[in-house]
Amino acid sequence: MRKICALCGRETDILIEGLCPDCYRRTHPLASVKREIVGIVRCPSCGAILYKGRWVKDPKIIEKLILESIEYQGKVTSVSIESLGLRHGLNNATVKIRGSVHELINDYDEYVQVKIRYSEELCPRCRDMINEKEKAIIQVRSVIPMDGQLKRIIIDIVRKETIKDERSGFLKIEDAWEGLDIKLSDQGLARSIAYKIHKTIPSRVIESQSVVRGRGDKVITKLSISVVLVPLNRGSIIMYSNKPYYVLAYSQNTIKLMELASKEIVNIKLNDIIKSEISIPNYETKCIENKNSKNLEITIDNDKYVLSGMC
Repeated sequence: MRKICALCGRETDILIEGLCPDCYRRTHPLASVKREIVGIVRCPSCGAILYKGRWVKDPKIIEKLILESIEYQGKVTSVSIESLGLRHGLNNATVKIRGSVHELINDYDEYVQVKIRYSEELCPRCRDMINEKEKAIIQVRSVIPMDGQLKRIIIDIVRKETIKDERSGFLKIEDAWEGLDIKLSDQGLARSIAYKIHKTIPSRVIESQSVVRGRGDKVITKLSISVVLVPLNRGSIIMYSNKPYYVLAYSQNTIKLMELASKEIVNIKLNDIIKSEISIPNYETKCIENKNSKNLEITIDNDKYVLSGMC
């Protein structure tokens, strides 16, 4: 005899507590989230995760935190995290559960969304390293103000070099006047980071060593690395020696410039750029088509300059 579902009114061969299998599944979820938000705290230096009051270095701990926030009903045969993004602030994880909420229903897949609040803080061990074992500092400064994009490039280099060398010598990055201070407990890692920055962005690197303290015959030194950035590339407009210049190229510690008024091309050493006070003027650019060429028009205040074939 055909039976009628009390919820949707459809005929069905199977009734479970007066409901067809589809309605029973909808009203009896295979899984539910016990906590509104799962907090994940990671140490940016060593990668340890805070778990039940302890800092644990285990890549499976994040998965464990997420899955522990889910309450299951019925028979569950498998659970997996399908998607997970960890950025500062709120994130979502999609968890796939396979099983059945009732023995009369075949196994099926169900998905739940888990909200995650991700943050970073130093674990006690790494905090102690900062207080006691800072052996190197990279002072990154720039001849022009550092914008958010430039800072992100520097931070990304620090992260990649630290992961690549599998070292735990990174301590922290601090905002400083006109730049960033990168503090480390590993002098070799400090050099790797500094010269990777130098390779990526036109810059000058200077190293110095200072004696922090001596203990018997053992001398403890601190490495200071100054990295002065000259973040210019082709197309940059700068004021140099009170004149506007167009940057043509950078090669072998030399920047090729074109003086906008006279169109004179000059090669300036990187050190001379650093010693001088350069600035970025307020300017606008646009392309102007003229017969068979596209010219670049640059407007600085009320002055206009045209560079033939440069657009």
